[in-house]
Order: sequence, then C-alpha cells, then structure tokens
Amino acid sequence: MHTATLKVLIVDDHPMVREGLAGIFARYNISVTGLASNGQSAIEMFRAERPDVVLLDLRLPDQSGIEVLRALLAIDPQTRVVMLTSAQGDASVYEAISAGACGYLLKGIEGGALAEQLRRVAAGGKALPAETTEKLATYIGSRKLSEREVEVLTLISRGKSNKEAAQLLFITEDTVKMHVKNILQKLQASDRTQAVVIALQRGFLNL
Repeated sequence: MHTATLKVLIVDDHPMVREGLAGIFARYNISVTGLASNGQSAIEMFRAERPDVVLLDLRLPDQSGIEVLRALLAIDPQTRVVMLTSAQGDASVYEAISAGACGYLLKGIEGGALAEQLRRVAAGGKALPAETTEKLATYIGSRKLSEREVEVLTLISRGKSNKEAAQLLFITEDTVKMHVKNILQKLQASDRTQAVVIALQRGFLNL
C-alpha cells in the first residue's frame, strides 16, 4: 500500500507535536525532510529540501501560518500545503483555503487518516474533511462583518459601553448603536453577548 516514500516538512512551534508527527509518519513510509518551529526556518527548509507536502500550523511565533503559506507559494506556486491546527474558526478555514492551502485538518486527527490525507494531497487532491467543508460553506454563506463592525464588536467583547466604544473609535454613539444593530442582524444574535460568542465561533473575532 505504501509505495513511494512521501517527503513532508513539519512546521509547528510545539516540540511534542513535531516529534509526535515524525513518529507517526515513520510508520507510514513518510519521510520527514525537516522540523521547523517558526515561519522563517520553514521557508529556509522548504527552499533547501523541496518536500512533496508542507504540514503547517496556523499559529507560529514569528508570523502567521497564512503568511508562511503565501511565502511558500511565492517560491513555488505548485507547493502543496496542508494546514494542521487546533483553530476551528470558520474564517481561519476560509482564509487558508483562499490563500492556496490544499487542506485544513484539525490536530485531533488519527495518524493513519493524516497519512492518507497527505498522500491524497501529494497526488493532487484536497484534504478537507466533511466538518471543514461544512464550516467553509457556513462562512461563505453567512453575512460577513465589515472591518468597522469587527472593531465595534471587539470593544464590546472587552466590556466597553456604546459611549466608550464611540470615544475610542472617534465616531458618534448613534453610529455605534447602528453598527451594533447591524451586527446582531447579520449574526442573527439576540444580544451583544451572543453576538460575541457567534463571532468567535465563526472566526470573525480573535480574542
């Protein structure tokens, strides 16, 4: 079953995750060309090794996984990148796929399934489990918040009143109220607290 050896670069800032993945891959005839703990070393290792697939964490200490993804695709547009993350927000999935990732997997995935998904990606396919595809559809189908609405909601999540939010954003209190009304409508939330919870779930807000 495991014919050709697959070459994978692992990018994650947690040593346990990197070593754990390397151990799993050894059982499935997957060769690890490098273990990178940040974006900069990931880009350098990629240039040197040119792996078949890059397994990339979304959150890295020096830059975001999305920035690293864009940098790798700039070096080689054919790069096959799979995001492996614990971030479940719909916006994260959308951003990664829009930026050119070939897959989006959550860290709870079983080893054999992960190996299978990487082989699929190396062969030109996508690694998008049903739950991820569903999140993508929800996000694309939902009404997105404007940048200003996100700013207002962020302040609300920090316990700011309409008046305080207005002062911080240099707009009138009435304008803040209008934004809040639009936010509740778009997210189909009954109050401000529920709006914050929904926005966090969908990845519109990152606290």
